Amino acid sequence: MVFMGGTTEEATAVQKNIDTLLNFAKEHLDVPQRYWQKQLWTDETNIVLFGKNTQHYVWRKKGTAQQHENLIPTVKYGGGSFMGWVCVAASGLGQLAIIDGKMNSQVYQGILQEAICPPIEAQQKLGDATGQRPKTQK
Repeated sequence: MVFMGGTTEEATAVQKNIDTLLNFAKEHLDVPQRYWQKQLWTDETNIVLFGKNTQHYVWRKKGTAQQHENLIPTVKYGGGSFMGWVCVAASGLGQLAIIDGKMNSQVYQGILQEAICPPIEAQQKLGDATGQRPKTQK
């Protein structure tokens, strides 16, 4: 049996996000479709190429630590990861922007030019585009 460990603070943060999303949905329930055609949604995520970026625990009997069913496969040196940023609009997906290193204003402006501006230009055919403010990185 495999289970994941975590803290109680994580559950609170998740519930807070659920409540925020539910309130947003209720507030925008009767918004016309034209409003949604002008929205641009952006998000970034850390993508782990191989392996897992969380800690896992395994229930096992004493003396069975090295048995196959109690092992979780790994890749030497973690396999690497990268940060990606993408946007979604009514006109379609934007290009995936790969973020190398730390995010600063120059990297952010480059992402706006290469990945986010083309969908905005496509949306201008539908009317004025309104962008969703990106969340801050942790």
